[in-house]
Order: sequence, then structure tokens, then C-alpha cells
Amino acid sequence: MKLTYRGANYEYDIPTVDMIEGEVAGKYRGQDWNYRYPRHIPNPKKYGRTNYTKKQDSQAGDRDVAAASAPAAVKSYPTVVEVAQVHRANICNILDRRQQAAKAKGDERLLRLLELEWQQMAC
Repeated sequence: MKLTYRGANYEYDIPTVDMIEGEVAGKYRGQDWNYRYPRHIPNPKKYGRTNYTKKQDSQAGDRDVAAASAPAAVKSYPTVVEVAQVHRANICNILDRRQQAAKAKGDERLLRLLELEWQQMAC
């Protein structure tokens, strides 16, 4: 393809990509419409339709079926009360460390302020 940019002529070759026809995705105006994939990208695997486990014996097959039919483990999140308790414990730990540092420095003013904060938190 011949192109011109600001008076400079140049030739541009559009790169071609090898495409692979995939499965039929649907119909459009009566014609089948297929997925197309670039040749260097493998076809995506279909999850849920194919059983990828190999059955060694009938007992292993029974275990596979039981495991597949069992509900997945549900991740439980902490409640608001549990989070509040952990947060309060962390604040009390931080206050304790700050008090120890103030005692080591000999800062009486900071110790009084931390005592007031300690009482407000009721640690």
C-alpha cells in the first residue's frame, strides 16, 4: 500500500495474521458465525463441560463424583464486632508501646497524655 505523509512517500505492508476457525458461535442472517483465533494463540479450554480427571478405578470415580458434587468451601469473613475487637486490641498495644518509650525517655508530659488516652480507651 502506497502512503504519503508530509510529502514523503512510503510503502506500507499490512502484516497478515494466520487465523484458525473455531466452533460455531451462532447465526447471523442465516449464516453460521464462527470464532476466529490467531494461529499462535491456543484455543481456550472449556471449563465445566469436560471432566479433566482420569478415573483409575470405580472407587476413584466415585470419589471424583462426590468431590465434584460437594459445595465449594465458603470463605467466611470476620464480623464487624470481631474486627472492632481486634482494632481495639491493636490500639491498646500501640498505647502500651508508646508509654514504654515515653518512660524510657523520661517525658512526663507525654506520659500524662498517654494515661488520659489509656483511660478514654479503657484498655
